[in-house]
Amino acid sequence: MKPVPIMYKKQVVLALIGMLLFTACVSKTIESPILPEVGPQSTEGKVLYRTMDYKTKALEEDIPEWVYRYEGEGIPGIERLSEYQHKYVFVAKNTGTNFNALNQWTAGFRVTHDFARLVASRLQARLTSAAALYPDDEYGGFFELAIKAAFDAVYYGAVKETDFWLLKEYYKEEDGVTVDRETYDFLILVSVDKSRLQSQLQQILSNLTPTRPPTKDQTSAINRIKANLFNTF
Repeated sequence: MKPVPIMYKKQVVLALIGMLLFTACVSKTIESPILPEVGPQSTEGKVLYRTMDYKTKALEEDIPEWVYRYEGEGIPGIERLSEYQHKYVFVAKNTGTNFNALNQWTAGFRVTHDFARLVASRLQARLTSAAALYPDDEYGGFFELAIKAAFDAVYYGAVKETDFWLLKEYYKEEDGVTVDRETYDFLILVSVDKSRLQSQLQQILSNLTPTRPPTKDQTSAINRIKANLFNTF
Protein backbone atom coordinates (compact mmCIF):
# COMPACT_ATOMS: atom_id res chain seq x y z
CA MET A 1 0.00 0.00 0.00
CA LYS A 2 1.25 3.44 -0.89
CA PRO A 3 2.43 5.26 2.29
CA VAL A 4 0.64 8.51 3.17
CA PRO A 5 3.05 11.47 2.97
CA ILE A 6 3.60 13.36 6.22
CA MET A 7 2.86 16.68 4.53
CA TYR A 8 -0.50 15.35 3.38
CA LYS A 9 -1.44 14.43 6.93
CA LYS A 10 -0.24 17.75 8.24
CA GLN A 11 -1.67 20.06 5.62
CA VAL A 12 -4.94 18.31 4.84
CA VAL A 13 -6.08 15.85 7.49
CA LEU A 14 -5.20 17.99 10.51
CA ALA A 15 -6.06 21.30 8.90
CA LEU A 16 -9.49 20.18 7.70
CA ILE A 17 -10.58 17.63 10.30
CA GLY A 18 -12.65 20.14 12.23
CA MET A 19 -14.43 21.18 9.08
CA LEU A 20 -15.10 17.64 7.93
CA LEU A 21 -16.61 16.61 11.26
CA PHE A 22 -19.33 19.16 10.62
CA THR A 23 -19.96 18.72 6.94
CA ALA A 24 -22.27 16.60 5.02
CA CYS A 25 -21.50 13.03 4.44
CA VAL A 26 -22.90 10.56 1.93
CA SER A 27 -24.78 7.57 3.27
CA LYS A 28 -23.77 4.01 2.48
CA THR A 29 -25.38 2.93 -0.79
CA ILE A 30 -28.02 0.22 -0.49
CA GLU A 31 -29.75 -1.76 -3.18
CA SER A 32 -33.20 -0.24 -2.62
CA PRO A 33 -34.66 2.68 -0.65
CA ILE A 34 -35.38 2.02 3.03
CA LEU A 35 -38.94 1.53 4.18
CA PRO A 36 -40.08 3.57 7.18
CA GLU A 37 -39.29 0.69 9.51
CA VAL A 38 -36.63 -1.35 7.71
CA GLY A 39 -33.01 -0.43 7.02
CA PRO A 40 -30.35 -1.83 4.67
CA GLN A 41 -29.26 -5.44 4.75
CA SER A 42 -25.79 -6.93 4.93
CA THR A 43 -24.44 -9.34 2.33
CA GLU A 44 -25.86 -12.17 4.46
CA GLY A 45 -29.34 -10.67 4.21
CA LYS A 46 -29.45 -9.55 7.87
CA VAL A 47 -31.12 -6.24 8.67
CA LEU A 48 -28.56 -3.73 9.93
CA TYR A 49 -31.06 -1.25 11.34
CA ARG A 50 -34.70 -0.31 11.52
CA THR A 51 -36.14 3.18 11.45
CA MET A 52 -38.11 3.30 14.68
CA ASP A 53 -39.28 6.90 14.55
CA TYR A 54 -38.98 9.98 12.37
CA LYS A 55 -39.99 13.62 12.37
CA THR A 56 -43.43 13.30 10.79
CA LYS A 57 -44.43 9.84 12.02
CA ALA A 58 -46.75 11.18 14.74
CA LEU A 59 -48.57 13.15 12.04
CA GLU A 60 -48.93 9.92 10.02
CA GLU A 61 -46.96 11.45 7.17
CA ASP A 62 -44.46 9.54 5.05
CA ILE A 63 -40.73 10.03 5.02
CA PRO A 64 -39.97 12.65 2.31
CA GLU A 65 -38.65 11.47 -1.03
CA TRP A 66 -35.41 13.42 -0.62
CA VAL A 67 -34.64 11.47 2.59
CA TYR A 68 -35.29 8.17 0.82
CA ARG A 69 -32.97 9.24 -1.97
CA TYR A 70 -30.25 10.39 0.42
CA GLU A 71 -30.38 7.15 2.41
CA GLY A 72 -30.24 5.01 -0.69
CA GLU A 73 -28.19 6.97 -3.22
CA GLY A 74 -26.62 9.90 -1.41
CA ILE A 75 -26.54 13.44 -2.81
CA PRO A 76 -26.75 12.34 -6.50
CA GLY A 77 -30.08 10.67 -5.75
CA ILE A 78 -31.59 13.92 -4.50
CA GLU A 79 -30.20 15.91 -7.42
CA ARG A 80 -31.98 13.57 -9.84
CA LEU A 81 -35.36 14.73 -8.50
CA SER A 82 -37.09 17.06 -10.97
CA GLU A 83 -37.29 19.98 -8.53
CA TYR A 84 -33.50 20.03 -8.20
CA GLN A 85 -32.67 19.62 -11.89
CA HIS A 86 -30.90 22.98 -12.05
CA LYS A 87 -29.57 23.04 -8.50
CA TYR A 88 -26.76 21.63 -6.42
CA VAL A 89 -27.95 19.96 -3.26
CA PHE A 90 -26.05 19.73 0.01
CA VAL A 91 -26.97 17.82 3.15
CA ALA A 92 -25.57 18.71 6.55
CA LYS A 93 -25.79 15.67 8.81
CA ASN A 94 -25.34 15.23 12.54
CA THR A 95 -25.70 11.92 14.38
CA GLY A 96 -25.99 11.17 18.08
CA THR A 97 -28.16 10.03 20.96
CA ASN A 98 -29.13 13.39 22.49
CA PHE A 99 -32.29 14.53 20.73
CA ASN A 100 -32.36 17.97 22.34
CA ALA A 101 -28.73 18.73 21.46
CA LEU A 102 -29.27 17.65 17.86
CA ASN A 103 -32.44 19.71 17.67
CA GLN A 104 -30.49 22.74 18.88
CA TRP A 105 -27.85 22.07 16.23
CA THR A 106 -30.58 22.10 13.59
CA ALA A 107 -32.12 25.30 14.94
CA GLY A 108 -28.70 26.96 15.03
CA PHE A 109 -27.78 26.10 11.46
CA ARG A 110 -27.26 29.23 9.39
CA VAL A 111 -26.74 29.10 5.64
CA THR A 112 -24.77 32.35 5.75
CA HIS A 113 -22.19 30.72 8.02
CA ASP A 114 -22.42 26.97 7.56
CA PHE A 115 -22.87 26.63 3.81
CA ALA A 116 -19.21 27.39 3.17
CA ARG A 117 -18.26 24.27 5.10
CA LEU A 118 -20.43 22.14 2.85
CA VAL A 119 -18.98 23.66 -0.31
CA ALA A 120 -15.39 23.27 0.89
CA SER A 121 -15.98 19.62 1.76
CA ARG A 122 -17.51 18.92 -1.65
CA LEU A 123 -14.67 20.71 -3.42
CA GLN A 124 -12.12 18.68 -1.49
CA ALA A 125 -13.86 15.45 -2.49
CA ARG A 126 -13.91 16.54 -6.15
CA LEU A 127 -10.23 17.48 -6.22
CA THR A 128 -9.27 14.27 -4.45
CA SER A 129 -11.31 12.01 -6.73
CA ALA A 130 -9.75 13.59 -9.83
CA ALA A 131 -6.18 13.24 -8.59
CA ALA A 132 -4.04 10.44 -9.99
CA LEU A 133 -1.61 11.00 -7.09
CA TYR A 134 -2.14 12.23 -3.57
CA PRO A 135 -3.78 15.67 -3.81
CA ASP A 136 -0.75 17.47 -2.35
CA ASP A 137 1.45 15.85 -5.00
CA GLU A 138 -1.08 16.33 -7.80
CA TYR A 139 -1.82 20.01 -7.27
CA GLY A 140 0.93 21.23 -4.96
CA GLY A 141 -0.01 24.15 -2.71
CA PHE A 142 -3.08 24.83 -4.86
CA PHE A 143 -4.94 21.98 -3.14
CA GLU A 144 -4.89 23.31 0.40
CA LEU A 145 -5.24 26.88 -0.79
CA ALA A 146 -8.36 26.05 -2.83
CA ILE A 147 -10.13 24.35 0.06
CA LYS A 148 -9.26 27.14 2.48
CA ALA A 149 -10.47 29.77 0.02
CA ALA A 150 -13.74 27.89 -0.50
CA PHE A 151 -14.17 27.59 3.26
CA ASP A 152 -13.54 31.31 3.84
CA ALA A 153 -15.73 32.55 0.97
CA VAL A 154 -19.12 34.20 1.26
CA TYR A 155 -21.72 32.56 -0.99
CA TYR A 156 -24.96 33.97 -2.31
CA GLY A 157 -28.18 32.26 -3.30
CA ALA A 158 -28.03 29.17 -1.05
CA VAL A 159 -31.33 28.27 0.62
CA LYS A 160 -32.15 25.96 3.52
CA GLU A 161 -34.96 23.89 2.06
CA THR A 162 -35.99 21.82 5.07
CA ASP A 163 -34.75 19.45 7.75
CA PHE A 164 -35.64 15.99 8.96
CA TRP A 165 -34.64 13.41 11.56
CA LEU A 166 -34.70 9.64 11.85
CA LEU A 167 -34.32 7.41 14.90
CA LYS A 168 -32.54 4.21 13.91
CA GLU A 169 -32.18 1.02 15.94
CA TYR A 170 -29.01 -0.79 14.86
CA TYR A 171 -28.43 -4.51 15.23
CA LYS A 172 -25.23 -6.47 15.62
CA GLU A 173 -24.00 -7.73 12.28
CA GLU A 174 -23.32 -11.19 13.67
CA ASP A 175 -27.00 -12.05 13.97
CA GLY A 176 -29.01 -9.07 12.73
CA VAL A 177 -31.29 -9.44 15.75
CA THR A 178 -29.48 -8.26 18.87
CA VAL A 179 -29.90 -4.52 19.43
CA ASP A 180 -26.56 -2.75 19.41
CA ARG A 181 -27.54 0.92 19.74
CA GLU A 182 -30.09 3.59 18.90
CA THR A 183 -29.04 6.81 17.19
CA TYR A 184 -30.67 9.87 15.70
CA ASP A 185 -29.73 11.16 12.26
CA PHE A 186 -30.54 14.85 11.80
CA LEU A 187 -30.43 16.08 8.21
CA ILE A 188 -30.56 19.62 6.82
CA LEU A 189 -31.23 20.05 3.10
CA VAL A 190 -29.66 23.05 1.36
CA SER A 191 -29.86 23.94 -2.33
CA VAL A 192 -28.31 26.56 -4.61
CA ASP A 193 -28.64 27.42 -8.28
CA LYS A 194 -25.99 25.53 -10.26
CA SER A 195 -24.88 28.36 -12.49
CA ARG A 196 -24.59 30.74 -9.56
CA LEU A 197 -22.38 28.46 -7.49
CA GLN A 198 -20.28 27.54 -10.51
CA SER A 199 -19.61 31.20 -11.20
CA GLN A 200 -18.59 31.83 -7.59
CA LEU A 201 -16.27 28.83 -7.43
CA GLN A 202 -14.66 29.64 -10.77
CA GLN A 203 -13.92 33.13 -9.48
CA ILE A 204 -12.44 31.75 -6.25
CA LEU A 205 -10.15 29.30 -8.05
CA SER A 206 -9.03 31.81 -10.66
CA ASN A 207 -7.78 34.16 -7.95
CA LEU A 208 -5.55 31.63 -6.18
CA THR A 209 -1.80 32.14 -6.18
CA PRO A 210 0.14 29.42 -4.33
CA THR A 211 3.19 30.64 -2.39
CA ARG A 212 5.29 27.97 -4.05
CA PRO A 213 4.82 27.92 -7.84
CA PRO A 214 3.46 24.57 -9.09
CA THR A 215 5.57 22.32 -11.27
CA LYS A 216 4.78 21.82 -14.93
CA ASP A 217 2.83 18.61 -14.18
CA GLN A 218 1.00 20.26 -11.30
CA THR A 219 0.07 23.21 -13.49
CA SER A 220 -1.38 20.81 -16.05
CA ALA A 221 -3.38 19.03 -13.34
CA ILE A 222 -4.67 22.34 -11.95
CA ASN A 223 -5.74 23.58 -15.38
CA ARG A 224 -7.40 20.24 -16.10
CA ILE A 225 -9.46 20.22 -12.90
CA LYS A 226 -10.45 23.86 -13.38
CA ALA A 227 -11.76 23.06 -16.85
CA ASN A 228 -13.63 19.92 -15.73
CA LEU A 229 -14.52 20.76 -12.14
CA PHE A 230 -18.28 20.60 -12.61
CA ASN A 231 -18.46 17.44 -14.72
CA THR A 232 -19.13 15.37 -11.61
CA PHE A 233 -19.29 18.02 -8.91
